Amino acid sequence: MAERAEANATGTRRVLHHGRSSIRTRLVQPVVLKQGSVFLLCTDAGDVTPGSDQGLYFHDMRYLSAEVLAIDDTAPVSLLTNAGENGRGVFQLTNVDLKDGDGTIRCRKETLGIHREKRLDEAYGQTLVVQNYAAERADLRLRLRFEADFADMFAVRGAAHGKRGELHPPRWRGRVLTFRYDGADGHRREARLRFSRAPDERDGAELVYRLGLGSQDRWELQIHAELADEAGEQRGGPGGDLEARPGKKGKTDDQKIRWAHEGRLGEGMGVTTDNALFNQILARSFMDLHMLAMRVKGQTFFAAGVPWYVALFGRDSLVTSLQMMAYEPDVAANTLRVLAAHQGTKLDDWRDEQPGKILHELRVDEMANLGEVPQTPYYGSVDATPLFLVVLGTHAAWTGRLDLFRELRGNVDAALEWVDRYGDADGDGFVDYATHSEKGLRNQGWKDSGNGVVREDGTLAEPPIALPEVQGDVHLAWTLIADLFRRDGDAGRADELLEKARRLREAFNQAFWVDDKGYYAFCLEKGGRPVASVASNPAHALWTGIVDEERAGAVVKRVLEKDMFSGWGVRTLSADHAAYNPVDYQVGAVWPHDNGFVVAGMHHCGFADEANEVFTAIVEAAQKFEHFRLPEVFAGYDRGYAAAPVKYPVACNPQAWAAGTVPHMLQCVLGLRPDGFDRRLVIHRPSLPDFLHWVEVRGLRVGAATVDLRYQRSGPATLVAVSGRKEDLTVAVEY
Repeated sequence: MAERAEANATGTRRVLHHGRSSIRTRLVQPVVLKQGSVFLLCTDAGDVTPGSDQGLYFHDMRYLSAEVLAIDDTAPVSLLTNAGENGRGVFQLTNVDLKDGDGTIRCRKETLGIHREKRLDEAYGQTLVVQNYAAERADLRLRLRFEADFADMFAVRGAAHGKRGELHPPRWRGRVLTFRYDGADGHRREARLRFSRAPDERDGAELVYRLGLGSQDRWELQIHAELADEAGEQRGGPGGDLEARPGKKGKTDDQKIRWAHEGRLGEGMGVTTDNALFNQILARSFMDLHMLAMRVKGQTFFAAGVPWYVALFGRDSLVTSLQMMAYEPDVAANTLRVLAAHQGTKLDDWRDEQPGKILHELRVDEMANLGEVPQTPYYGSVDATPLFLVVLGTHAAWTGRLDLFRELRGNVDAALEWVDRYGDADGDGFVDYATHSEKGLRNQGWKDSGNGVVREDGTLAEPPIALPEVQGDVHLAWTLIADLFRRDGDAGRADELLEKARRLREAFNQAFWVDDKGYYAFCLEKGGRPVASVASNPAHALWTGIVDEERAGAVVKRVLEKDMFSGWGVRTLSADHAAYNPVDYQVGAVWPHDNGFVVAGMHHCGFADEANEVFTAIVEAAQKFEHFRLPEVFAGYDRGYAAAPVKYPVACNPQAWAAGTVPHMLQCVLGLRPDGFDRRLVIHRPSLPDFLHWVEVRGLRVGAATVDLRYQRSGPATLVAVSGRKEDLTVAVEY
């Protein structure tokens, strides 16, 4: 489980990975601000609570671990919190009764307006404004206290600290307060806080301002914090080429917010519907994706999620690229280039690296630089490599171009070689996983928590483990890449890949199908033994085309039965299973992105009504969450248990593939199937859910053309009309 320490077979404690959010339980969901590689977690009053996981983070290190505001030693009362857009948060506060030592009230409650604004850009900025609305004068003391522990992200999440450097005491020079840490990795990290007013009192990192405010008087303080990660001669490790200071926010950020409210991610496809609430959910999805965007050497990709995964993750970035392909295919191209630059080149058991393998996770913190964790990068992902190929093939179908395929041809060959040579550890014809690292992940599919893959009796499946959705990814990868080889003049290589895909499909449907369950196995474990636990993984495989057509209906029906479908979404594991826990990470909870691929598969196989049932459930769940934001995961309790989905205590929020889920589901039910090479768009079995009467699509790019579409539900049918078109494009609707 996410809150428990995981142990391997020898009892050795494993380091935290993407599959377990944190050992520590979070009692309060923090307010999140993010811009580029800097993010802030704070309370709804704007404080950073000492001893919590809150703080100001840069390069996987916590620069500020406490920031507490008090008025006469009492905490202000929060009236409003508005945070999340464009790296800016606004906190409106007021006071409680302020009393003298004898109990006399000298400043009545709710007579002070305390405005606190925080901004993330190339630095961390803050504005504090105090205004006295009482008729009488207010004399008070405003106190600010700061701490900086420069804790490694892994340590914040609950792992033991490794080697530590020197943490200097806070130092003042004029109106500048400096926190400094000389890391054991040779990096000097500093947070320099510049105050527009000198404090009247100061004691270390605690400041006091004495305010005397007449009626309607206003007092203001500006705080500007500069963060630096400077490497000396010992510079090395995964973060060696990163920026020493946070990058400046782009000039187009205001435009990004406008795009989000127009139902678009960038300059690509935009969507408007007749459902105002659904439009807000879409806008939140795109705003969160803009928040999660990061850049490395000019290439943009999506960080996996805040707070634990503000980093490059292979699987997460690729899945989100797939979800966003119709909206902005350029993000997929950038993601592929970033991942190609880190593709495995050698055998390294410590990092589970193999030639041609696509990374799982890249970290740039002190523990990574010192080699105390394998995320430098770590390659323990069985599906990132086939997904790399799937994203490349899907991108080519949308753009109708071979440029990226040719640019990354060496990476494609290496990835294909990895599938053949290293992906099948036991030689049974299926891509599987087993860690070689003492601190590696036990499970390396998307359900990568330590207890995520279980037998029917609740015990752990034994590696090497082959998952059904991974075989589907490989099948689809070979099929898509075969088309690109053929178009590039290599028909022999294309035929070879298609034959391999055909044989894999046949073998999969023989080995994974469990007759007495009428369903596919959760996995094949060591020795090729099927694990017949009922889980969402087989339904996750539907969209890849590997499932026999005559069995697709059984898969669809099974995941909509009561033990699998909570009413808010499809669970990861059956509620009738021995290991089921509705608030465990991947053995009973509901993951939005998992449901997105279930919807994609249902629609692909012709089960439009069932796809819309799941789509509707996830949208209705999103309506119940704050800011209409789907979290990474939520509890798997039945819908009748409460009026809203039950939160998962340490879920990432926002999280990339959760933010991509609703746009992805919409893309699926719209039935968009591009063929950019042949200047053709097929709209396959379009089917709007009941909560949408019409949908307008603007600027959908297919090859060199763009098209505008109007979907209209008419009784049980969904009609489609072309309302605009630029360049030559054939649009065919298939019912």
